[in-house]
Amino acid sequence: MDSGTLSSALSVWQRLAAAGKRPATQKYHAELVHIFITHFPNPDSLVSHIEASHVAEFVERVGHYSAPRYNALLGLLKSVVPHAPPLRRRPVTPKEVELPNQTQFTALLAELDKAHRGFGGLACRFLALTGLRIKEARLIRWSDVPPDCIIVPSSVTKNGRPRAVPMVAGLCEVVNRLRGVGKERATVLPYASLRTALRKACERAGVRRLTHHDMRRLFATRCIQSGVDVPTLARWLGHRDGGALLAKTYFHLADSHSREMALRVKIAA
Repeated sequence: MDSGTLSSALSVWQRLAAAGKRPATQKYHAELVHIFITHFPNPDSLVSHIEASHVAEFVERVGHYSAPRYNALLGLLKSVVPHAPPLRRRPVTPKEVELPNQTQFTALLAELDKAHRGFGGLACRFLALTGLRIKEARLIRWSDVPPDCIIVPSSVTKNGRPRAVPMVAGLCEVVNRLRGVGKERATVLPYASLRTALRKACERAGVRRLTHHDMRRLFATRCIQSGVDVPTLARWLGHRDGGALLAKTYFHLADSHSREMALRVKIAA
């Protein structure tokens, strides 16, 4: 992409990057291109005429963005301006989130069970026992639920690859209860969103406000604490990096688990 103007190179990049991607990903790419055009000095200049000073000015202008967004912009810069000077990516520090302990989570479920005929509690349990993203969970159909796992079709996953989530302890019971209250529905979840129900239940239970994604974090945390190895958990969650992101995010848990596993190793000297 080193011929023509920068704006035309960005347009070509966006078209190529959009191929086969989900609408949300395409929207994200469009946002990157918009930021790039807004902050790059003279985006209509020829790519071959872009100098290091232009790149430096651009980097200064986008320096206020978060590390993930800033790094994405650097990646885009390298794609459309191959001769751009090398730039160091910022380290991304995983956000530490305070998750409810078992007592708090039990209290939260009790509050959810009291409202909406208990469907909110079932939906919350389903998310916490599968680790599914809410956008995935709301599209899971009964045809995707064989006896031993939850099949997440490629059409609903974030990365476009199918995966299977096993029936961990308690999930089979939740699925059967959901099946009992949703005989006329093609989809498993009774609600597309739990946002309002979660907010109100958290207030009543005295728990910090939780989101759909916190259920995914809770699933990951409990799996590591239960001894599930990181690569296996990564497959269950739909990560394609073999567990690199999980290892960074849950380092304290993974490291503790590693030490426990090391104590089990016995080699005759």
